[in-house]
Amino acid sequence: MARADTETQVSPEALSEAERPRQTIAELDWVPRESFDKRLRDSIEPYCEGTYLVPQYGFDMTLETPPTPAGSKLADLVKARAGEVSAETGSFVRFKDGVEVQQGEWWVQAENAEMDRKTDIMTAYGGMIARGPRVGFAGGFMRYNFKSSLIEIENADYVLYERHARGEATSIRSQGADVIYATDSSYTTCSPGSTSWSLQARSLELNRAEGEGYARNATLRVADVPVLYLPYFAFPLDDRRRSGFLFPFIGSSNVGGVSVGAPYYFNLAPNYDLTYTPQYVHRRGILNEVEGRYLDPRSEAVFRAGYIANDQAFAENNPNKGSGRRFGVDFEQRYLVDRQWYALLDYNYVSDTGYIDDLNRTLQIQSETHIRRTIDVKYAGEDVELRTRFLGYQTVDPFIARVDRPYLLLPQIYLDYDINDDLFRYQITSEYSYFWRRDDGIDDPARRVKGSRWRTQPSVAFPFSRTWGYFTPKLKLDHTDYILQDRLPGEEEHISRTVPFFSVDSGIYLDRKLELFDRLYNQSLEPRIFYVASAQENQQDIPNFDTSVATFSFSQLYNEDRFFGGDRVGDNNRITLGFTTRFNEYISGWERLRLSIGQIFHFSDRDVGFRDAQGNERSPGTEFDGISDDSKSALAGELAWSPNRRMDIRVDGLWDPDTGQTELGGTSVSYHDEDYRTIVNLTHRYSIDNLEQTDVSTILPVSDTTSFIGRWLYDLNTRRTLATIYGLEYTDCCWRVQAMARSILEDDGEIKTGFILRFELRGLGEIGTGVTDALQQEIPNLSLRDNYRQTRYNW
Repeated sequence: MARADTETQVSPEALSEAERPRQTIAELDWVPRESFDKRLRDSIEPYCEGTYLVPQYGFDMTLETPPTPAGSKLADLVKARAGEVSAETGSFVRFKDGVEVQQGEWWVQAENAEMDRKTDIMTAYGGMIARGPRVGFAGGFMRYNFKSSLIEIENADYVLYERHARGEATSIRSQGADVIYATDSSYTTCSPGSTSWSLQARSLELNRAEGEGYARNATLRVADVPVLYLPYFAFPLDDRRRSGFLFPFIGSSNVGGVSVGAPYYFNLAPNYDLTYTPQYVHRRGILNEVEGRYLDPRSEAVFRAGYIANDQAFAENNPNKGSGRRFGVDFEQRYLVDRQWYALLDYNYVSDTGYIDDLNRTLQIQSETHIRRTIDVKYAGEDVELRTRFLGYQTVDPFIARVDRPYLLLPQIYLDYDINDDLFRYQITSEYSYFWRRDDGIDDPARRVKGSRWRTQPSVAFPFSRTWGYFTPKLKLDHTDYILQDRLPGEEEHISRTVPFFSVDSGIYLDRKLELFDRLYNQSLEPRIFYVASAQENQQDIPNFDTSVATFSFSQLYNEDRFFGGDRVGDNNRITLGFTTRFNEYISGWERLRLSIGQIFHFSDRDVGFRDAQGNERSPGTEFDGISDDSKSALAGELAWSPNRRMDIRVDGLWDPDTGQTELGGTSVSYHDEDYRTIVNLTHRYSIDNLEQTDVSTILPVSDTTSFIGRWLYDLNTRRTLATIYGLEYTDCCWRVQAMARSILEDDGEIKTGFILRFELRGLGEIGTGVTDALQQEIPNLSLRDNYRQTRYNW
């Protein structure tokens, strides 16, 4: 064939025969769900009405022809057949009454066609269909260049099989299958006949080589109603990152007001990016938020910041502040110096107390009382661990008195040296801490103390271990030195304390093979005895920098001490008796049931505790003081049962056998079906100290495409609802929408309300309020559902 690139001239009668096919290519290649075989049913989302399948094409009736090198004779080879073929004067060949043409992976069908052998250009018209690598076209008229693989189609429609996408256009140009240009076109991932959403664009480019689509002068239509005009818009055609506007979001709450914004994503380099989000907040002004991320083999950093130049509502309500300028910063960086050295920086700051409630959209700040700031440098060797920490706080709650604010660590140095061999385990743990805080505003001179604490805990253990059990006696010395400042006249500035410990931890392991309900299990019985003794030391003159009493639970049964922190060392003379039984499936080893129970028996009173505000030791029975004369603890137990792979039941609690009362209890039941379409979480929490709550959250399918999402947190003592979420989610193969209302009862009795509206357009992006993470935290297993869909169905 000749290779000259001249334009083919089409006869007037040929053009008059060009007509739009009765069915679009999407309709022709669409397979409804009722026609699925078992393989397709297992691979396609249950809420999809069907999917696109590439039909067999080509003269050898294979799905795909192996790729051939460009310019090779095989790649240039053209096969054709028709009901009638005629060669005219010159270079034209005419095909009539049903034409089929194949060149490599491209296949063209039409009622009539003609080929110019000088230019290698074929024109086809009348019911034209073209299929290529992962793409299909249909139209009334087509021009195809066999040499350059340039396709031009008028009155056209198309389908991208792997993206589940389709569209129509007045004209389409495609350079091979990688880049498609369309004029006056549409793009959607909805099934044929559905107009749930579509992108209508004056100009559309689908660049599959870059993995991105570009729309100009575009309108987003939902249910065939125009909702958003976009002069320029880029959207993904695969999972590669790219710069461009993300979908706008809308949000509303009775505290922060209505907000509307449009994030822009900067794909600056493979290892760092930036997202800038300007947004308008009703009655407040323009809020600017930035999130930057950086990643390399040694370092990972995330920077988030928000800034509003003049918050009008804040300035009106706080005239004494003088300005409505507000901002927040959140920065976190992890750095791996080498295999053993590691560093972490976590810095947070907000301009005022209300910033988190009023304006925060992206900052990863959880506490609304004290915001932590840390610098950690850590070395981890084979036998030694060294950590240096600087810890500070910003107290954002103005009602917290200066005397009740936490101390800063400037710094804390921690060293752990641990040696194990067959005969003994030697360990020495040392910690140096300097505690500091501002003392202006603290009226009580006795509470202005600050200073240094050095604590060292050398220990030696003699572990004896066999497959059937273990016996480990241990000796430990707990020594602490204080160098204090701002002490009252007559009080010691240097205080030392030394407390010896002796403990024995022992247990045995018994198991047997057991058959229950036609299943074979391995049942174990693991009794455990733990004894600890430590001397009583007068610690009344030692201030409390960072120490508290652990809330008693099952996890505290085998701890050596009842205090967390280094300012108190408990007097102990107690033994813990406990046992655990497990049922594991014999073949897989999967733990189906675990039951643990234990109790502490004290041989002496506990006299070490905390001073009250007047400097006096608190009396026994005072909450969290550490002092007690009880001879035994409540029974502490845990139950973990998995009746099947989809249900988990957890029970834990404390029960006093003397009074017959439950002191603390928690029960949770979690269920999900195989594809997480149904999720149910039931939780009950109880404390004898006037706390009893129920927490119910669920996702229930109403139909194949609609689900109810809800959460209800209720206080049984006050008979008040603490938090609610309720709404509907609609999901099909082209979009998902969530519409939910939420409310939270604040500590001051005010109810904070908001509305969640989130659209996810498959193949295009997400429109919403940016509260996906919050929903995943409040509704257990919601994140597992999204991960399941992404992994199995590539959502």
